[in-house]
Amino acid sequence: MGMLDRIFRRGRPVTDRQTTAALEAVRRPALQVGNVQGIGGRERQEDSFAIVNAANARQLEEKGLFAVVADGMGGMEEGRGASETAVASFTQLFQSLLEEGDIPRQLREGAEAVSDGIFQRFGGQSGTTVVAVRILNGQLHWVSVGDSAIFLKRGECVFQLNREHTCLNDLYLQELEREPIQKERAEEDEDARRLTAFLGIDHLRMVDQSLRPWRLQAGDRVLLCSDGISGVLGPAELKEAMSLPPDEGCRLLETLVLEKGIAEQDNYTGILIAYDTSDRRDNNHEKHA
Repeated sequence: MGMLDRIFRRGRPVTDRQTTAALEAVRRPALQVGNVQGIGGRERQEDSFAIVNAANARQLEEKGLFAVVADGMGGMEEGRGASETAVASFTQLFQSLLEEGDIPRQLREGAEAVSDGIFQRFGGQSGTTVVAVRILNGQLHWVSVGDSAIFLKRGECVFQLNREHTCLNDLYLQELEREPIQKERAEEDEDARRLTAFLGIDHLRMVDQSLRPWRLQAGDRVLLCSDGISGVLGPAELKEAMSLPPDEGCRLLETLVLEKGIAEQDNYTGILIAYDTSDRRDNNHEKHA
């Protein structure tokens, strides 16, 4: 209950749109952040997101960068309210992380507390997915619930870091007991995309997360996105967009999604983070060196 009280100590959830930020420092790991959000073919926007410390070099060095995307469930009441509550609560969780403590454990317990809070607030009538990352000193921690995605581009490859909580995972296991095994049969099942976990469920039991810090390398790109992007674009399209600077990459993500021309296109939200290590000094420092 202590964790729940700490996360929900504030009242109304607020999610601010934030523009792309390029972080300038004398010596840095350099982080660049871009974001995109659209309503798609839906009547209202039920995704929410937040980016913390992207433009504050001192806070970035001390506390790190935090990013979170939540996709409110359109089939339930107050999907937007649930996603806003999740984003506000995870932002408070980030601010309260204890560096001397077990970060993965804090993130997991925090996710469970946020889920309990949403369940209590909306009486089990609303829910949301969530993906969140914290990057400090080149080390990445992440946590996820539901079917939103976290992708890592390293070199020429794109990997999904998190495991989605959908029936598809169980259907894949069932296929292993069939003869012949048909991956497509599992993917085309009408229940394949049904969620098996989300924030706001009664007694959240499934949380996916990093168990130890993921050491980023120069040139890495990290993409957090709702399934309005991950469920529409393939690996080649994701790689193309993630290869660009974050602001350009986010514009391309939106273009690629809209070019699909899907009548029932879901809300789409993405945060693209570029990581580099550089010992280059800014021009002013070089002039006075």
